[in-house]
Amino acid sequence: MSDPLLKRYQRYFRHPDDDHDVLELGDRAVACINLRRALGILGIEVRITPTDEHLYDETLREAVRDFQAKYGHRVTDGLVGPGTRERLVSELLHRFSPSIFARFRRPEAWSRPSVFISYATADRERVNKVDQWLRDHGLRVVRDCQFFVAGTTIQENIVRALADSDKILAVLSIHSRDRDWPRLERELAEQVEAKLGAPVLIYLCLDDAALPTHDSTRLAILVKDKTLKQVGDEILHAVSGVPIPQWQYPYDEDEPL
Repeated sequence: MSDPLLKRYQRYFRHPDDDHDVLELGDRAVACINLRRALGILGIEVRITPTDEHLYDETLREAVRDFQAKYGHRVTDGLVGPGTRERLVSELLHRFSPSIFARFRRPEAWSRPSVFISYATADRERVNKVDQWLRDHGLRVVRDCQFFVAGTTIQENIVRALADSDKILAVLSIHSRDRDWPRLERELAEQVEAKLGAPVLIYLCLDDAALPTHDSTRLAILVKDKTLKQVGDEILHAVSGVPIPQWQYPYDEDEPL
């Protein structure tokens, strides 16, 4: 299974268009700014200061070739594809802690804070309301029904979702507490936390299901006797953003969740 942290930071060096997987000559993106900075940190000189730091120009391509040659990449073509991104992130994480990425610009896809919702199918209708409310109030929500790719294993889809999200909202209930996939999602989130040295996992407790023993002091948002608006506001306290319309689920924010 892939490392969520390794996947998480590759996006910093990727074109924002998911259909444009390879960063190449003529592209414009925040990734170019990050690429110049990362290469400099790793001792690869970008010879000329660009007039447009967002542009993937010839000097940047030459610097990428130097990086590929120095770090033994199998192809030295000056293109930033999946292999080059993985090698770049691996080397940064090998030399430094994940805090090194605080020096880089957040990629366009992360212009808004994001949250991955982990839940059991039996809780889908209640989760739909939370999902819609959060997106109406500014978050980018990642869920299996919208994000998981057919033909890819569930484990790899989970890793990709964790890598693509700032926070993980684990919906805890009698339905999810002991189910395999929600448990795996929580375990992987804890692995990400251990490497980041920062909390990313938040519980949303739909009923009286007890928190895992080792997580008894973790932030847990209790739903009982609260409206959707009250619950949503508590989630937004940790994860804030700007509105974006996407999928639509009906809800009444003043009704108990």
